[in-house]
Amino acid sequence: MNVIVISTPSTLSNEAKIINTLFENGLDVFHLRKNSGTRSYCKQLISEIDEVYHNRIALHQFHGLTADFGINRLHYKEQQRKQLQQAKTGLNFKDTVLSTSIHQLEDIKDLKGFDYTFFGPVFNSISKPGYAGVLGANFRLHLRLSNTKLIALGGINTSNFDEVSLMGFDGLALLGFIWNDPSKALSNFKSIKERC
Repeated sequence: MNVIVISTPSTLSNEAKIINTLFENGLDVFHLRKNSGTRSYCKQLISEIDEVYHNRIALHQFHGLTADFGINRLHYKEQQRKQLQQAKTGLNFKDTVLSTSIHQLEDIKDLKGFDYTFFGPVFNSISKPGYAGVLGANFRLHLRLSNTKLIALGGINTSNFDEVSLMGFDGLALLGFIWNDPSKALSNFKSIKERC
């Protein structure tokens, strides 16, 4: 099962060091999402991440930074994706890995050209208190709904990891479990990765 880490929305003084350590310990993909961050902060952060990992970074904004760092992963928020689809703009980016987000499972059928999508919150969010999970404990993906891989997001930690595995997702994304206490980022990550 693929493990993705999404960046903390805030800035951290040792963020790049933590990200490098996560990669060194088996992180598959890192999503850089700084909704209130500046382009210059994101550029500086990427420059501090070991170049060998740049092809495993996905950008949520400032897509133009791909040219500066040889990044080949772009994420489109659900609203951005819908605007592109309404404008009938194709998303045929050769050699680019595309991801997006959905909040209704049936929307996965409309994701032509996307390699994977986040779906959630699967459980009650750790990073956004009050953001309740949408799936029951007995939920199972019995059929492949699309060629787009489905990544579980929301409230995932060691106590519910086994449930995520049984649900049939292609991978999982971590945010609050990693960043709510940055001093435990590596140990929390390892506790998930070693079970995959």
